[in-house]
Amino acid sequence: MSEIKLWQGDCRELIKKIPDESIDLIIADPPYCTTKEYWDKKEIINIELIKEFWRILKKTGNIYIWCGIGEKSQSLIRWFLCFNKEFIFKDLITWKKQRGIGMRKGWLYTREEIMWFVKDNKQFTWNKEEQYSKEKRALDGFLLNGKKLSERTLSIFKRWTNVWTDINAISFFNSKELKGFRKVHFTIKPLEAIRRIVKLHTYNNDTILDPFMGSGTTGVACKELNRNFIGIELDKDYYKIAQARIDTYNRKVLTNI
Repeated sequence: MSEIKLWQGDCRELIKKIPDESIDLIIADPPYCTTKEYWDKKEIINIELIKEFWRILKKTGNIYIWCGIGEKSQSLIRWFLCFNKEFIFKDLITWKKQRGIGMRKGWLYTREEIMWFVKDNKQFTWNKEEQYSKEKRALDGFLLNGKKLSERTLSIFKRWTNVWTDINAISFFNSKELKGFRKVHFTIKPLEAIRRIVKLHTYNNDTILDPFMGSGTTGVACKELNRNFIGIELDKDYYKIAQARIDTYNRKVLTNI
């Protein structure tokens, strides 16, 4: 069974309790000023916090940061410059959402970005078995130099790309997993997006940190995938929701044993 630690308080202080090089993956969804929520009024990412991320992350570790780029938030630009001083930039993932937001004069905003950094470019964890989607390659079965395409590749399925168009946030919000939680979180991220990151960069019993836990989606993914989890959340109400969601998942698992 995975070990779950939930801490209520300011991550900038509580992160100091975490030992050096003890975290395999960090998934951070900090405030980046795209909503009218009270907690989303001010960015708190700074170089001091980024140095703490560096301290606790293993040499094989990865870090993902949700961010924004547009009129309301240019956090992608600001945070990239800060993170790039400590970590090695690997890629920018764009998640295309089904429902957009935005002003009447301007393009409808239907995407969110995730920056991916590593601590050591030669040692970072990448689980090759988890880099494929469920969509089969279009050319599967065609011959090339006397061999079927499927015999010349590692998988008959397409690899994930850095543009995610297959994750439906609307169906997630209406899923059984969220039933009973009226207002989970204004900027909750789909469970499938978190699962994808966790599967690619960790193995059983690895430890994931979410320093801006919100309603606990990363914790739910970690329980499901048998990963250890440390979640930190400042808001007391969201902290209680995260506890309840993870406890509900625990009861569901135990009931099925």
